[in-house]
Amino acid sequence: MKQDFWHQCWENTHIGFHQDELQPLLIEHFPQYIEADDSRVFVPCCGKTSDLLYFSKRFKVIGNELSSIACRDFFHENKLVPNIKQTLRFNVLEQGNISLYQGDFFSLQAHTFKAFDWVYDRAALIAFPENMRSQYVSHLKTFIQENTRVFLLTLEYPEGEISGPPFSIKQSDVEALFAGYEITRVATRDLTGQKFAKRSLPVSKLIESLYIIKAQ
Repeated sequence: MKQDFWHQCWENTHIGFHQDELQPLLIEHFPQYIEADDSRVFVPCCGKTSDLLYFSKRFKVIGNELSSIACRDFFHENKLVPNIKQTLRFNVLEQGNISLYQGDFFSLQAHTFKAFDWVYDRAALIAFPENMRSQYVSHLKTFIQENTRVFLLTLEYPEGEISGPPFSIKQSDVEALFAGYEITRVATRDLTGQKFAKRSLPVSKLIESLYIIKAQ
């Protein structure tokens, strides 16, 4: 989607994709994959998710978000006062273990950061239409080094029932996008008839999947 689409979503408070509570599959599965020396997490297209707070209890968290409204609201709603600075083309809002880089994901350069142990994609991949998906994953891969693992969440629903976002991502899509990586489908949740975040999607079937992805 074009940047204007997401800016308008936040400006008009059309944020049905925002999930107030912690992501259930994160809480259930992430702890068993943590290694003793893990210390850094990258969260692309993070919005104002409370999952950032969950990670910050143990990790240094670097988030990236296009919308200045989302970044502002994250700190305000969690009663945090950020320090704000500018670096390159980004406003950086920092407090404790959390740093949010507000600006275009595709302008964020991985080499400016120390290596990440985890990349957490809660709703980034499913926000991109098919014609932008490869571009997103190609840039995301620059943040994936030898020991980095990706905690990827996707949605799948019958083709053509809605136009998205969120967009449907099949396992075969994940395998094609991350060809050459080790991909494990860890868990699924049947959300048929339930809300995804704040939205009730008019689809006949809705499956959420969790993948752990790492370099081979």
